[in-house]
Amino acid sequence: MPVLDVIAWLLLVLWASLLIGGLLLRRSRPHKPRLPSWMQTASGLTLLLLAWYGFLLARPGTETARYAFGIAAATVLILVGGHLAAGALAPGRTWFGISATAIGYLLIAAAITQYGPALEGVRLLVLGLSLLVAALAGLAFLLRTSHRHPVQTAAAAAYTLLLLFAAVGLAFGLALTAPRFGILPAGLLLLVFSDLTRLIELADSPSLFPHLGQSHADPRSRPLLQLSSAARLIRPPAQALIVASIWSALQYSAGSQISAFLS
Repeated sequence: MPVLDVIAWLLLVLWASLLIGGLLLRRSRPHKPRLPSWMQTASGLTLLLLAWYGFLLARPGTETARYAFGIAAATVLILVGGHLAAGALAPGRTWFGISATAIGYLLIAAAITQYGPALEGVRLLVLGLSLLVAALAGLAFLLRTSHRHPVQTAAAAAYTLLLLFAAVGLAFGLALTAPRFGILPAGLLLLVFSDLTRLIELADSPSLFPHLGQSHADPRSRPLLQLSSAARLIRPPAQALIVASIWSALQYSAGSQISAFLS
């Protein structure tokens, strides 16, 4: 479990306060199921400040600094990608949102790969299993949506899923060799649940924007709507866990520096 400093805790408490406040406000306005846009923006910016603050704490040129930069940059792309994909204004925006999210997952995978021991043994085995699951899930999604949605969008969504599973496999391998990174695969698994729910929505909808075409009166759509709502709610905590993993790397870096000083 990472040890956060005072400034990091203050930013994390501010982020949580904005998120909880948005949820309470949403419950008081049942006719508006989404969080207020200004609260979403404020909580996202707070999370970005936390990520880049962690990057500034790392010693330049070290693997910790590269890890922190990858996580911080990925957080920017995932937040922007989620905003574009949720806008539902045009197919182009959805495609760009999915692509930005995919690049974010790629940065997370790259940050994990360059950190810690060599990619072999248990790390390589877990990565292989994750990629196998991702390939099967992506193939099932493509086969189900090939006649309903543009191939470009469906392929981008499947590729995003592949990159996310790759990051999950790498994170589990890193956590097995360094238990302090346990929050990293936990956050990525929550993102897997969120993204899989979105893909199920997309696969079962004749339009690119399933939440616009579903009828709240249709009993068959209620379980999926509830699942989709849960997926949206857990996404911010998942991103916060991933950002907090920067302090897992900083914790090891600080311990190494103290040991070197004492020796």
